[in-house]
Amino acid sequence: MRERLFERIRRACLGNKEPLKNEDLAASLEKHLSLILNTRQGSSGSAPDYGMPDFATLMGKGDLDGIRELSKMLTEVVRKYEPRLSNAVVTHVPGPEGSGILEFTLSGTFASRNQKQNIFFQTSIIPDGSVSVKK
Repeated sequence: MRERLFERIRRACLGNKEPLKNEDLAASLEKHLSLILNTRQGSSGSAPDYGMPDFATLMGKGDLDGIRELSKMLTEVVRKYEPRLSNAVVTHVPGPEGSGILEFTLSGTFASRNQKQNIFFQTSIIPDGSVSVKK
């Protein structure tokens, strides 16, 4: 798995030529996933569908159908815009009722040093629509 372009340029400018560690690659994934999931579609002129579509109506529902739709939406966006993560799947994890926070597990596989590694992220959507992604 490779770093994103600007990360590679930054490392080259700093003179760092050591191979990346899995932790650094995972941190790069976490950072980019957070960026993707906190960007609303229509915000990027060069890729109008980059980011998350408006899911306010799904958040308001709070029912299982709305949560399934949201899981599917998250999965599709991650699969489209984070190519370093293969077999990405977002699964709802029931959390405390009444918190207004929706919890998900985002899982997938990435290649590191010619080996496939499974990775999992805790993903939370709070009522204001912001998304938290943590390894």
